[in-house]
Amino acid sequence: MKNVIVFKSKSELGAVKNIDDFVIFCKEKLTLYEDVIDWNKSEWKGIAIFRKLNTGKGIMREEYTLDANFINFAKSYIRYQQSLNPVKNLGGKMMALRCLEEALLQVCQKAYIYNTTIIVLDEAIKIASQYYDNNVLYTCGYELERLSSFISGQQFLKIGILSWKNPIKPNTRNNYLPEKKDEERRNKLPDERALLAIAEIFSRQDEELSERDLFTSSVFALLMCSPSRISEILALPADCEITRNDKDGVERYGLRFYSVKGYGATIKWIPDVMVPVARKAISRLRRLSKNARSLARWHESSSDKFYRHDICPTVREDEPLGVVQVCHALGYPLTDKKQCFNKIKCTSLDGGGSFLNPADGHYTLRVLGQMIRKKLPADFPWFDKEKSVRYSNALCLLNQHQCNDAKFTARYAIYRPTYSFFSQYIEKIPPKGQRYKNIFERHGYLDSEGKPLSLRSHQPRHLLNTLAHLGELSELDIAKWSGRVCVTQNRNYNHTSQEQMMLKVAGMRLGNNRYCHHTDSHSSLNVGEDMDTLNNGAVHLTPNGYCIHDYLIPPCKKILKTMEFGWVGSDAMNEQQREQVIKKLRSLHQMTKQAVHEGFYGADKWLSYHENVLSILERQIKIKGSI
Repeated sequence: MKNVIVFKSKSELGAVKNIDDFVIFCKEKLTLYEDVIDWNKSEWKGIAIFRKLNTGKGIMREEYTLDANFINFAKSYIRYQQSLNPVKNLGGKMMALRCLEEALLQVCQKAYIYNTTIIVLDEAIKIASQYYDNNVLYTCGYELERLSSFISGQQFLKIGILSWKNPIKPNTRNNYLPEKKDEERRNKLPDERALLAIAEIFSRQDEELSERDLFTSSVFALLMCSPSRISEILALPADCEITRNDKDGVERYGLRFYSVKGYGATIKWIPDVMVPVARKAISRLRRLSKNARSLARWHESSSDKFYRHDICPTVREDEPLGVVQVCHALGYPLTDKKQCFNKIKCTSLDGGGSFLNPADGHYTLRVLGQMIRKKLPADFPWFDKEKSVRYSNALCLLNQHQCNDAKFTARYAIYRPTYSFFSQYIEKIPPKGQRYKNIFERHGYLDSEGKPLSLRSHQPRHLLNTLAHLGELSELDIAKWSGRVCVTQNRNYNHTSQEQMMLKVAGMRLGNNRYCHHTDSHSSLNVGEDMDTLNNGAVHLTPNGYCIHDYLIPPCKKILKTMEFGWVGSDAMNEQQREQVIKKLRSLHQMTKQAVHEGFYGADKWLSYHENVLSILERQIKIKGSI
């Protein structure tokens, strides 16, 4: 059956009939989620839970379900919007639906969507403000505005048409605050001691580090190479490295990324100083994931044979195995039969549902292989289908228990590292009920109070964005390097302090140059005499006169455009006067070049301007001479 996407309401049918038709359309004609949802249930696992506002996240009770007069519309709206423009996180849309349902019940006593009015929407945002604040409240208001626009445009309202705007403004952080007053800056940027510590750990020889140390320090090193999210690093393909020559023929090194939040596939170019770090981190992660990727590749291509790793017994597929051979087939390097017996007795290949039989001759490689293949991940062979990364080509893939010093690595099982797997070994607070040393405590890096240092995965992203702002990278380039769709989001990652900006201004070498002074027009005959006293090269010079500026003020681009059609006033000049003007232009060029060398801010733009002017004039003189 063809999946019809667009629903068209009919004005002659009225609001109630249009809503009924919309629900039927979404329930019966849309195919999205058809294999994973039961329309009649209030919980669509992994998609949305249609529960009332402020009913927690616990067990779903019948009284928690959205109102019977509202829930079918809510389900239809979610399914329809996801069919048109799917998003990963439906939290904002569900917030808006819950707040609107509550407002309809309070204002109208019944939660029919066709009763929505300006008053109801105002009440909905008022209700939302009781539970949410800051940008979460803004998001709820934004989704309410979209929802109101939808139901109005589809003629689902008894009042006809309404126009409602979100009254909540998004919070924008103030940049360039003093360091002492910028609490957010201290929280978002990493501790310098912890950065130096993780760098020292990463620099050690492989044999000095555990596999967990190698994995954690390598992933963090990649986070420091370009502004990235931890999910993007963990989903990198093993063949992510790329080298290309730029326009000047210089080889550049980058990583193939798939940036989340709508940006998509891209290449993140790594600064030259960080290229050796990135290469070392990638090399270590490839080595750690080698066996797991080989295992995944084996399962992709060989459906009926056992994966032969380096300690797998060399026997036929259907030959009965002894207890020690079973241990070796599973990758456990034990030789004592009693130890093997106890290990197999507590080993489960189905997640704990049943345990292996420790008797000799009970299993063959083929039987073990069939049991193992049944427990492959549900989405196998895709490690991340959206990013087109297979398990067999996942850089950060591991074997189960590979980084656990207290357990044998299960070479027969693959494990996909998660955010928590990475963060719990580098952050300060261990998960509830666990006590272990993080990477800093293991290597003796403690703060002044004797507590282990810590880092968070998103801190490098904030740090690199701040450094990019300090280095005067353009807003567009920062957004592109960070894999960010909206340039305005850059400000949330810019933690440049007031003190840093003052130091930057002090280092601009502004000097005592005159600032944007304009002189009277001078005839070209007196240009040579009047310009002898100039103390900077930020000058627009024409046959009719000149205008003095400061290096801070960029040169006028229109002058260059008009010069292409001929320098106005140059026809009245004789050869000597023309040479005099060009001589002065070359003098300005040299003066500006010296200013660039001495570090005057903005002088580089004027140097480029004078070079272009001289090039145009010399070309025009050459053309006139050939006529």
